Amino acid sequence: MLKKVLFTGNYDKEYNRTKVISIGLENLGVEIIHLTFKKHNKNSRNLIKELSKDVDIIFLPSFTHKDVKYVKKNSNKPLIFDPLISRYLTKVFDFKQVNKYSPRAYKNYLKDKIAFKYANKIIADTLEHKKYYNQQFNIPNNKIEVIEIGADCSFFYPEETTQKNSEFIIGFYGGFIPLQGVKNIIAAAKILLSQPDITFRLIGNGFEFEEIKKIISKEKITNIDLQGWLKYIDLPKAINQFDICLGIFGDTPKAEMVIPNKIFHYAACKKPIITKDTPGIKELFVNNKNITLTSSQPQEIADTILKIKNNKANSDIIAEEAYRLITNNYDTKAIANKFISIAQKLILNK
Repeated sequence: MLKKVLFTGNYDKEYNRTKVISIGLENLGVEIIHLTFKKHNKNSRNLIKELSKDVDIIFLPSFTHKDVKYVKKNSNKPLIFDPLISRYLTKVFDFKQVNKYSPRAYKNYLKDKIAFKYANKIIADTLEHKKYYNQQFNIPNNKIEVIEIGADCSFFYPEETTQKNSEFIIGFYGGFIPLQGVKNIIAAAKILLSQPDITFRLIGNGFEFEEIKKIISKEKITNIDLQGWLKYIDLPKAINQFDICLGIFGDTPKAEMVIPNKIFHYAACKKPIITKDTPGIKELFVNNKNITLTSSQPQEIADTILKIKNNKANSDIIAEEAYRLITNNYDTKAIANKFISIAQKLILNK
């Protein structure tokens, strides 16, 4: 029986993916020890060795690729690694910051490959990501398990709002990274400038934010409200003010594989969701049942927005189905139970 887990590496305890797993485990009675470190030195090495003596499993949360080998060499306990992303895929094919034939590309490839090699189990957030890890890095399928992102439904839940009825808000939040396709969202907003009651409320900033601001100004897209970054604690209230929530519309390989945090959060708040039709999304969601799928083309995004806006009764039914899906199957307890099942098999086979 899983009793105690060491979360370690250079990770953020407040990151959504990590919080969903940790909250779920703690609610199920599993003790978690947190050890964050930035340097591979004598102090961190000694702490890993000491703290790992009294745990059943070591867990390396999202983005801790460079720490997996280091932790594994300083402990004999089974190690589960949750990369969430491939650094190689992200840097080379998503952000396109690195030429795919360059030494830097190979370096990022090795960061993935080495981390995957030293982990006893790898967690993927979708079957599509599992397939990618298997094919790109030659990782055996039986070494990779799928645990969906999920949501903390005690934090993200439906609330009544006091917004003006005359304003219809199309909402989005994110880091303005390529897979999110924010350029396609603002192009759709431009198409809908003739709809006086529609406002696009975009929360966040990041990689493409300054470029997005320039496009909006240059093309005089006046129905967009760029709100900038918002504290995580204020995010549920912001989502509950949206009439329609937008997912991702990027034209990158990674966009095809993921179900991002925001989709789970929107669904937990019982909101109608529009997102790009991708293999990743369709692993959990069904078009016109619990989500509305479209292409990444701005005209189709705009047309879909109007379709949902003009049929509230149907969109409410779809939002209700999404809410049921997440709260019944992908809350913190369900996600933690999947983690426990994987961990217990490792403990038995060590």
